[in-house]
Amino acid sequence: MPPKVTDTRPTPEALHAVEAETAAAARRIVATYAEDFLDGVTLMCMLGVEPEGLVYKKVAAEAEEAAPKATKRTRKAAKKATKKTTKKTAKKTTKKATKKATKKTTAKKTTKKA
Repeated sequence: MPPKVTDTRPTPEALHAVEAETAAAARRIVATYAEDFLDGVTLMCMLGVEPEGLVYKKVAAEAEEAAPKATKRTRKAAKKATKKTTKKTAKKTTKKATKKATKKTTAKKTTKKA
């Protein structure tokens, strides 16, 4: 006689509740580690845990419209910063070179006098 078989599978309602809890936990983790809103939305959509009603295409289009204005400013600021740093390093290297040259000449003079 075969053993009795009991249905140990969870009900579909219980499965749905577990999936919803897991998705909510994943959203919280993504929101914690995301650097900005667009990054968070992108990660949620990649993982498949985005909230209902969220359309990635709309969010990406809005971010793209706002991004060109910000990138122009950051490019200009980056150019200015690199120019400043190159000027500073050039000044430092010239100062070091002149100090070394003066030390060498003074050392030569003192050795010649002695």
